[in-house]
Order: sequence, then C-alpha cells, then structure tokens
Amino acid sequence: MQSDLNIDLVVQDIGLLYSSHDAAQIQVIQERLQSYQKSEAGYQLGLQLLARNDKNVRYFGALTITVFLNTRDSHDIYSETFDEILRIIYFLADDDFAGNLFIIKKLLSNLSLLYVSNHDSPSFDPVDRLTAAMHGSEQPPSNIIDRLQNEKQLEIVLLFLSILVEDIIKIPKISPTLHALIHSSIFKHCQLLYDHLAGFQVPQHILNQLLDCLSSWVVYISVAETQSQQRYTDDLQVFIMYLLKQFSLDGDESKIETLNKVFTVVTEIIDHIPRILTPFKSTLFLILFADDSFGVAFIKNILSDQDFREMYSLEIENFVNLIISYLTLNMVLLTRNILDDTVFNVIQIAVTLTNIPGIPMEDEKVSDQFTAFWEEFTNTFIDDAEALKAISQDDEAIVRFNSRRDEILKEVAQIYFKKINCYPRMSKEFRQYRASVADMFILLYSLLGVPFYSTICDLVGFSLLQPNKTEELMNDLESGLYLIFKITEDIYFYDDSDADQTTLTQLIDGIFGKNLVGVVQSVPDYPQKQISITLLNLMSSLSFFYKNDIGSQYLPDTFNFLFNIILNNQTGTLSLIASRTVYKICQDSEEKLIPFLPNLEMILVEMLKNPAVDNLIRERMTNSYISVARSTKNPIDLGNRIHAVLLEIDSKMSAVNEDLEEYAISLVSCVSEMSRASAYPEEIDDYLTPDQLETAKAYWAEDPLGIRNLVLNSLNSFSLSGPTFLLKNTTVTEKCCIVLKSGLREEIPGPFTFATDVILQYLVSKAKCSSIQSIAAIESLVESVIITHSKDVNEALLQELLETVFANTDASDVDSVASALEMFTTILERKPGLLLCWSSFDRVISFALHALSVNAPHTLQRIIKFFNTFITLKRGNSDEQQRVREIVTTSIGSTLVEFLFRSFVLSPRSAIDHYYPLFRTLVAKFPRETKEWILVVLSSKAIGKAPLDAKQAEVFVSKLLVTRGQRQAQDVLKDYWLQVNKLTNYKN
Repeated sequence: MQSDLNIDLVVQDIGLLYSSHDAAQIQVIQERLQSYQKSEAGYQLGLQLLARNDKNVRYFGALTITVFLNTRDSHDIYSETFDEILRIIYFLADDDFAGNLFIIKKLLSNLSLLYVSNHDSPSFDPVDRLTAAMHGSEQPPSNIIDRLQNEKQLEIVLLFLSILVEDIIKIPKISPTLHALIHSSIFKHCQLLYDHLAGFQVPQHILNQLLDCLSSWVVYISVAETQSQQRYTDDLQVFIMYLLKQFSLDGDESKIETLNKVFTVVTEIIDHIPRILTPFKSTLFLILFADDSFGVAFIKNILSDQDFREMYSLEIENFVNLIISYLTLNMVLLTRNILDDTVFNVIQIAVTLTNIPGIPMEDEKVSDQFTAFWEEFTNTFIDDAEALKAISQDDEAIVRFNSRRDEILKEVAQIYFKKINCYPRMSKEFRQYRASVADMFILLYSLLGVPFYSTICDLVGFSLLQPNKTEELMNDLESGLYLIFKITEDIYFYDDSDADQTTLTQLIDGIFGKNLVGVVQSVPDYPQKQISITLLNLMSSLSFFYKNDIGSQYLPDTFNFLFNIILNNQTGTLSLIASRTVYKICQDSEEKLIPFLPNLEMILVEMLKNPAVDNLIRERMTNSYISVARSTKNPIDLGNRIHAVLLEIDSKMSAVNEDLEEYAISLVSCVSEMSRASAYPEEIDDYLTPDQLETAKAYWAEDPLGIRNLVLNSLNSFSLSGPTFLLKNTTVTEKCCIVLKSGLREEIPGPFTFATDVILQYLVSKAKCSSIQSIAAIESLVESVIITHSKDVNEALLQELLETVFANTDASDVDSVASALEMFTTILERKPGLLLCWSSFDRVISFALHALSVNAPHTLQRIIKFFNTFITLKRGNSDEQQRVREIVTTSIGSTLVEFLFRSFVLSPRSAIDHYYPLFRTLVAKFPRETKEWILVVLSSKAIGKAPLDAKQAEVFVSKLLVTRGQRQAQDVLKDYWLQVNKLTNYKN
C-alpha cells in the first residue's frame, strides 16, 4: 500500500462496496481494497478503520486485520497485537455493545487466529490474558471468575470460548499439540466457569449464551476425540448436569428459546459423543419419558395446543430430534424388550408423537421426522431376527414377542396410511413425504410379508364396498392404491417369483372384483383427480396380473379406463401416464390383448391424423398396436395392419409444413416404433411353431403388399426428397437409421428386413444431404451392417459411403471424432481389407493421429482402440499384415509414439490405464523400432515436468522392452508417468 494512501478514499470505497448495485464497479473496488488488505500496511489500515464511527467501516477494519494475520507470520507481534485488539474490543463494548457486537465477534476471531497460529508460544493463556485485561488492575485476581465485573465481560468471555473452538474445527489438519493445549488450559476455564455459574440464577440471555458456547464445545470435543488422544469423558459431568437442570417449562413460555438450545445441545451429544451420557442415562430417561416428566408435559402441549404448535414449530422439531436420537441410540434395547411394559410405554410415546394432528409438511413435520426412525426400528427387527431366536428358546414367548411387534408396526402403519391422504394442489414437499412413507411400507412388507399386503388390500376393498363414497373414504381408497402400487412395483423390481405372483394375484383380484375401475370412474371429474394417476400407476405395475387368466378378465375395464383418458386428454401428464401404462401392458401381456386390436387401431388412426396429440403418446400407441398385432403370429394380419398405418402416415406427411415440424418428426418416429414392435423375439423357434415359421417366411419373402418398398418410399420422402426442415433434421436421420437397423439381426424375412445393398445405397444418398450432426447415426448403422453382414457387403458401395461420411466428419468436434473412429475400428475388426485398400485410408490414419495430439479425454479410449486394432489386425491376412507393418515402420511410427507419450504424460492419473494396451502392442509387435522411436522422442522433446535425461531414458526403455509387451509393462509405464510428473508411488 502507498504510504500516502488517503484513508478517506478507502472509507469512501468501503461505502460504495456496501451501497453500489453496479457489478463491474463492485469488482474493481473489491480488487483495490483487497490489495490494501494484503499489503505490508494492512494491519495499520485495519486499526485506522476501526477508529472510525461507521460500523460497516469498523467491520471492514476487523476483516482487514484478519486478512493481514492470515497472510503474515505473527510470531514476533503476537503479544502486543493481542493486547491492542483487546483494547479495541473493550472500547467497542463500552461504546455500544449490542450495536458493535458483530464487529466484536470478528475481533475475537482475530484473537482466536493469533492464538491458534502461535499456540506453541510459551506461557500464553488467551483466556487469562482476556480476563486480566478486563479487570484493569496491575494485579488482577488469580481466578478468572473474580475478574469479571459485569455481564458484558462474561458475554465476551463466552463468545471467545465459542469462537475459538469453532475456528479450530475449520482447520483442515489440527495439531495434536493444540488439542492437548485446549484440553489442559482453555477447557479448564470452561469447567470453572460453568461450575461457578451452576449455583446462580443467570439472566435469560446469558443462559442462552452459555448453551450456545456449550454447543460449540460439544462439536469441538467430538472432533478432538476423533483426531487426537484427548479424552473428555470424565471431565464433562458439570456440563451435563448444567444441561439437565434446564429441562423445565414451569408454564413460562419465555424459556422456550432456552429449551430449544438445550434440545439441540443434548441431541448433538447423543449423536457425536454419546458415551459421556452413560452416567446420566437414567436421569435423561426420566426427564423425557417418566409420568408427569418434562418430556411428557411438553408432548401434551404439542398434541393439545394448535397455537403452541404453530408458534413453536422449530422448537418442537428440535425436541422431536432429541427424542429420536435418544431412542435410536437405544434401538436394540428397545426392540429386544418390547414385552417390557416400561419399554412399550416409551414406544407408545413415539407412536403418539407420530400421530400429531395436521397435514404433514404444512401443519406438522414431526411425522416426517419419525419416518426414518420407524424404518430403522423395522430394520432392527429384520437384522436382529437370528439373535432374538438365540436369546429366547421359548416358542410361546416368541409368539408373544412377534404379536407385540406386529401390533406396534400396524399401529404406526395406520397412522401413516391416514397421513398420506391426498388433498387438492398437493405441495412438492408433501409428495416427497408420501414417497418416504411408501419406502417405509415397503420395508414393513419385507418384515411382515403378504398378511401386511393383504391388510392394505382389505382397506381398499372396504372403501370400494361402502355405498356412500365420502371424501374421506375416497382419500383412503387412493392411499391404499398408492401403497399397493409402491409395494408391488418394488416386489417385481427385485423378485419375480411365481409363488409371489400367485399369492398377490388373488389379492389384486379381490380389489378389481369389487368394481375398482368403475368406482374410480364414478368420481366426478375423475381424470383431474389424484386417484386416477394412482390407479394408472398401479395398472402399469400389474403385468404379472394381466397376463394370467384371472387378471386378463379385467383387461376390458382396464383398457376402457385407459382409452377414455387418452382420447379425452390428448395432452398433459395424465395421458402420458395412461399411454405408458398401455405400452407396458402391451409389452408384457400382448397375446391377452389381441381382442383389443380394433380399439387400438381406432385410437391410433385418430392419433395419426391429429397433430394436437402429444407426440410421445402417439409413438407409444403405435408400438403397442403393432406389438399386439405381431403377437397374433399371423403374418397376413400383421402385414395388413402395418400397410394401413404406413398409408395413413404417408397421407399425413404430404400435408406437413414447417409449423408442424414436431408432428412430422413424430410420424417418422412412429415408423421407427413399428420397426421395433415388429421384431420377433431372439428365440424365434420358441416363439413360433414350425408351421407358423414357414408361413411367416413364405409371406415376407413374397411381401405381396410391397411393404418393404412402402417403408423405403416413406424413408425417402422423410429424409431424402422431403422438405428441408426434415432433410437436415438429426432426429429424422436417427429414426430412419433405426428402421433400417431393426431387421439386420432377424433370422427370417420380415416387413423391415432389407438387403445390405439397399441400406448402403440409402446411406450414400443420405450422407450427401445430412447435417454434420446427423453423420453419427449413419456411422452407427454402418457399424451394425459390418457386424451382422460383413460377408455380404458391396465393397465399392461401402467405400463410396465412407468417402462421403469421412468428408462430413468435423475433426474439431470430439463427438464427431469419437463416432468416426468407432466406425473405422469396427471395420478393421471385421473386414480390415476393405479399409486397407481404400485410397483414403492414409487420411483416416492422419485424422486419428491428429485426434491423439489434441489429447481430448472424451475420445481417448476410441483413439487407443483404433490404433491397437489397426496394429494387431487380428482378422487380416498376411498381405494385410505386411501392409500395416509398412505403414507403421515407414510412415507413422515415430509420430504415433511422440503423440502417444505426450498424451500419456499429460493425462490424469485416473486415465493412464487406457494407454497401456497400445504401448504393449507396440513393444510386442515392433520392439526394435519402438526402442528407437522412444529414445528419439525422449531425447529431443521435453516431456513432463521432470523430463528424463539420456541415461534415465535408456534405463526406462530397457525396462519396457524386457517386458515384451506383457502385463509388467504397465508397472514400468506407471513408474515413468509418476517420475516425469514429480509424483510418488506410495505402493512402492
């Protein structure tokens, strides 16, 4: 800082910093002020700013001292600086303690910083120094308590004791010496202070500060015991006794703030250092759970007084956290002793609290807090089952134990069943709450099994049978359906056993047989109600049900419900869910749905005609319709249906314009969905009888309706001769490629099986008019053709296609590079001669070398794989192998090794494994040449932070060549990478 710096200008800058709304101006001011703070004169500047009257300027002065101390060694100025800051603190306290408190806290933090930075200085006790200065005499009393003359001084000491340990916790690595010093000196002052004050009735604000200080120390002690050998267990009795004395309401609600702090501190002790409570466990138990205790009285207030709940929601939350922490700490004791009346009464208190009145997440959060507790409670029974059997050999006792357990859990389940009753315009938080409750019910099912599931089904059945469908009854119905859906979905995600299917089918039959769908449809405006979404979701999880004879009888009602929603709500969430449900049922139960083909056809035709229908719904319905049609195993019927849909699509495509671009793309996607839905299962011999197989082969070989030509004409009109907005559209190209790809693996002819020449001719035309972004889809289809039909490929046609595709590859785009290299690698793996005799292959090699030199992590694995595949050439004949050797040894070898080394050294440690295969291949295939190339590269290029000298390079290359490309080469390469990057291999 300039010696002639104008302090008034600095003050002006500080004022602008707090008042300006100009981001650019603020940044300039911040940079200027930071340069002052970090300068040699930063400390003096801070003192001058603290002497000003403006509180913001004073605070900035305190902050400036912080910056100075953080950037300087304060060892030589420690003592005098500490005293100087103390004098300022006392001045500010006398001037306006409340108004200057935020500045005083920052200055106390500076004292903390000074102490922590210089804790190894001999005979310096900051608390002793602080209180001695407070007393003001040359010979202050030896006891810090006797030095304190007023409440302000006590507050300052408490603040310092809090701030000191809070600041220590923030240090990344705390010295064990500092921990020991805190325990032996600073903590002793704390003990003395709390022990003394325990005998006095202190003002409420002092009491609150004492609790805040204690909270800070609890957190610090948990850290200190974890990171050092210091142990506080035997030293904390005075603090615990002080805390426990505060559990008193006495009808005085002004003490609620104090109680809130007590709840928080005790919870922190339970969560972080529970063993210090061991001597006080019974006392705390009596405070929380005994008849007429504080805890029971507080719970009565919570449950009986709505105003109390609304006014003190945060305090109630923290009290409940305390209860839950205490119970969780003793979870095994609770669950193993549920037959004990005292334990059972405690559990009942938890149940009662869970049943707090109000809508969860709006009126109350207590039941949400308890969901995790009841999950752990349930889990403990599951995890502890074997231990419980070992403890009790009495069968009768086990029966009584299980009965009591089930009684508790069913009561909890009943509470939450009501709690999740939906209401209009449910909040996001409430929906998350419902999901948490559902997770708990899934856990309850895993413990209680099918009888629990059956109980929920019984509740649903009861609601369905009541003649008077009240709002409460319908809410119960929705809750039951929601829980059945969630449990069923979870069951069949993890377990698809026939035994479960048989059992649950009977239970689901019980609720569908009570006119479930009809009851929901009788609700006024039912598509707008949550119950419709819940029923749709449930239906989507019942594939096991619909595909058996019992469940299939409900398909008419189910599809009537689904189709009504889809047809009458053609956009929006409900229709999307309904279409997804139709899609899922059709996928899982397609043969049972053959009678519904006329309905599906009617709906699909309407959707194809109507641009207003949601595109995803239209596409799902297309797939559903064709998959069910395929399940008839009648190729003539399937052909007629595909033909009709294609004609419908073509008739609509002729009228589309740019305003209907999304609709047009959806029609293309519908053709793609048809190609997917038409595919036979992989085990076709198990799917079709021999006669059906022959009939299908004969029909599709003839293709009397010319469906394949119709498909190709559609693809051409979409993507080759259609409007420009479709011609260049990446999604259209992707969907057309999916159509052509769908039949490549089919064992017999079908509506979407095309000769490879037909596919390649289309791709040649498409590549010439595609955007660069669309090329990746073409390259992916080329890969599929090569993988499935490499022997049938017309090489001249493929090379023409590669020429066009390669010309449209953007070497600066990592995705484009990755896609191109994947395609070329696949060709090298399957049909290497096709590339090696291609006139443009040298350009491909140069392209891959350039990609390696760019060192883009996204393309690294593809580049390495390309060169590795090229050099090994596993399917190449002797002439092709010789061609590769010539290219590597006479053209690219030295460049490849140079780029490879540069990229390897610059790569992060997590990526170096990707390079090993290519290094090993080079060493194994070309040991002599590779040695020369590496030595040239290492001698002429400075590679890495610590490049090898000539002797080190010789040693490294010798070690590498000795491995002959075997696995040991990886260790040699890793050691080299660590060495040139100045890193250490800790495993050595």
